[in-house]
Amino acid sequence: MRSTGLGKTELRGDISSLEPHEGLLILNVQTTSPVQWHVRAGMQRKDILKLLTSVFNFKVIKFLVGITIGKPKEPSEF
Repeated sequence: MRSTGLGKTELRGDISSLEPHEGLLILNVQTTSPVQWHVRAGMQRKDILKLLTSVFNFKVIKFLVGITIGKPKEPSEF
């Protein structure tokens, strides 16, 4: 993950869970480097619909098929 508030610092971590809570879908991420933080993103209905429609985009499907076959390269900038 990258944040404009952290400059060019890249946070590495793992998704720990995705769970519904009080009308939101909460994505929990545990960062591992350079700091250990618990990061949460609360998604509302409109965000979830946008996420689902994005998953069915041809470029995303092509990417998902590709990562199951080979090892993806990490981008230098995103």
